[in-house]
Amino acid sequence: MIYSLAGKLIFKKPNLVVVEAAGIGFKILVSSGTSRRLPKAGSRIKLFCFTCLNREGIDLYGFLTEKELGVFETFISINGVGPKAALKVLGTMSIERLLSAVEHGRTDLLTRAAGVGRKKAARIIFEMQGRFKEEKSKELVSLLEANAELAAVLKELGYKQKEIQAVIQKIPDKAQKIEEKLRAALKLLSRS
Repeated sequence: MIYSLAGKLIFKKPNLVVVEAAGIGFKILVSSGTSRRLPKAGSRIKLFCFTCLNREGIDLYGFLTEKELGVFETFISINGVGPKAALKVLGTMSIERLLSAVEHGRTDLLTRAAGVGRKKAARIIFEMQGRFKEEKSKELVSLLEANAELAAVLKELGYKQKEIQAVIQKIPDKAQKIEEKLRAALKLLSRS
């Protein structure tokens, strides 16, 4: 099993990267959030990995931190949640926000990931609550609610889900009110 891999980032796509280590190019599946946080191609990186054997061969799943890897492993231990669904959920928000959503029973926030319906989100929450004993603040939950509201407004304005997720990640946390978040989002979207 490969626990971590360090090397040169050859190229990256939203859910896939290739890392060259010791002259071998490793294809590693990553969440869209991880892909966004990686540096440009040509940079040296280190990813913590999960090795998955399947009928087609071996898949490597990569994460920037051991905590992300641990959350991923917890997700796939839940009946009905496979590695690809777990990656999609991890790509919708930061680990801290995800764990806060789980601790507060927010199925509506988990269902934003493609392929995760209410039943699967409820199962994830039931199985994961209490596994990660960290203090979760009410401020973080209100931030998640504001981001969900912002996403709904931007969707009504005609923006695609990919654009919305990318811009929400870029909005500074100091923007607390929905009006501030909307202004910041529209400003960022006008630049792209």
